[in-house]
Amino acid sequence: MLYELVTKELPYLRRYARVISGNQMTGDLCVETLLLEHVITPQASDAHLPKDRIELFALLDEILVNLAPAPSLTEPNTAFQRLSFLSRRALFLTAVEQLDPTAVEMILKVRPHDLTVIMNETEKRLASSLATDVLIVKGTGRIALQLQEIVESLGHRIIAQANTRGDAVREARATRPGLMLVESQLADGSSGFGALDDIRKFHKAPSIVITSLQDRMRIGRDNEPAFLVSTPLQVDHVKSVICRALLAVIAG
Repeated sequence: MLYELVTKELPYLRRYARVISGNQMTGDLCVETLLLEHVITPQASDAHLPKDRIELFALLDEILVNLAPAPSLTEPNTAFQRLSFLSRRALFLTAVEQLDPTAVEMILKVRPHDLTVIMNETEKRLASSLATDVLIVKGTGRIALQLQEIVESLGHRIIAQANTRGDAVREARATRPGLMLVESQLADGSSGFGALDDIRKFHKAPSIVITSLQDRMRIGRDNEPAFLVSTPLQVDHVKSVICRALLAVIAG
């Protein structure tokens, strides 16, 4: 039902509108317009009603695009805000909402090739902003070596490595990494998820969990990481996930 769909998606619609419009008042006004035009106001019997979150975001995005005057930025001049209006929308939908490319293309009304170009240019423009210090919490030396090569090829710096839950906590407290790559099972048999739970009590940073149990780990666990990578590692996929994790921080 439309009411249940809107109730579920309303916080995410507001977040998108506020970030993209540049301020809370304008963003909330855009969401209010969406609700008035497509939910609250009685529709003709043959009118098409939004049936999923993609269509809701598409309707809201159209309102943002048609906003007059054009959206203005009132927050400090961050790397995210220096991007074009289209790039900010594409980045937020991809990195924060974690929508797949097909969904983003539908919302922004762009062709697949155009979205690829937009995201590639966005990543290049933000490259210096994305560079960060990385903590690797490892289970096997082989995977750690692969991760190190991938991380350094992207211009990041390995600031520390840890083999156990306790070591991970100590290194995170000492180095305050900008990104954490954590294997689900550590070298001493302890849990990488447990290490992340401990670290999050005093340090917030994007994290990526490397696991051979990807599907199982997504079920029934509190504080699930937003980003999971399954083994065996695929270099291009790992690079993409690292970029998305860091872009989410900039966009969010």
